[in-house]
Amino acid sequence: MLIVFTPRLIHFYSEPEIILTVEDVKRINEQQLIPKKVHEQIKERQRKKQSKYKSPPNRFDPNTYGKEDWMYLGLSKKQAEVVMKFIKPGIFSNDAFDKIYVFPKELITLIKDSTFYPETSRAIIESEDIILSNDEIQLNQIIELNSIDSLQLVSLKGIGPFYASQIIKYRKKIGGFYSIEQLLEVWKMRPETYEILTEQVFIDSDKIQKLRLNTISFEELYKHPYLSYAQANSIVKMRTQLDGFKTVSGIKKSKLIDAKTFDKLLPYLILE
Repeated sequence: MLIVFTPRLIHFYSEPEIILTVEDVKRINEQQLIPKKVHEQIKERQRKKQSKYKSPPNRFDPNTYGKEDWMYLGLSKKQAEVVMKFIKPGIFSNDAFDKIYVFPKELITLIKDSTFYPETSRAIIESEDIILSNDEIQLNQIIELNSIDSLQLVSLKGIGPFYASQIIKYRKKIGGFYSIEQLLEVWKMRPETYEILTEQVFIDSDKIQKLRLNTISFEELYKHPYLSYAQANSIVKMRTQLDGFKTVSGIKKSKLIDAKTFDKLLPYLILE
């Protein structure tokens, strides 16, 4: 009985033998021979497939692109509208796209080898820079709102000394604009004036002044229009209790900081 059952018991408890066919061996060898560069190319193709942005179908002059063209490349309707306002005076190099805060870096990479800027476009655009209106010379220009001075503001169509002064004052008060819609918060801003302004300015949100949550004084915090006395006081007290904020969103633990206030403040907040 031992002679009969011993081999069977050994076979039962031993690991199963893996049998490879000729096809299996060939496939394994082929996989081992695939160079690392090929794997990287495959990953790159997969990454491009996952991207929501497209490469331009042909070489193009960005000055001739319309809103629908930019949307085809992957921009949202709002992003495309901002781009159209920015390029309206004319652009002459790809460096201009770096100044458009809504323009994705990924899309800049995709279009950089497909753009061209002929001299004819430059001549046409420059000839349209000056327009006569109401017996006055108006400059057809788009200016960055956080760096514009009062003289430049007055030069814009529909903006007189009063509005120029109010915009500069409010910009200083809030630390700079991060959204065009904030112009509606300027004292006595009329809807018609706002509409005219939106066609002549753009915003670089990198230029706004930050509120350094862990070092700013109560007095400086309270000066910000988006905070009341009680809210500023609550933030400073909480900072002391927590021995400094670990994240910007830490101020939301205060019962006085609601979601609306936090969202308005967020672009201005930094931990330093």
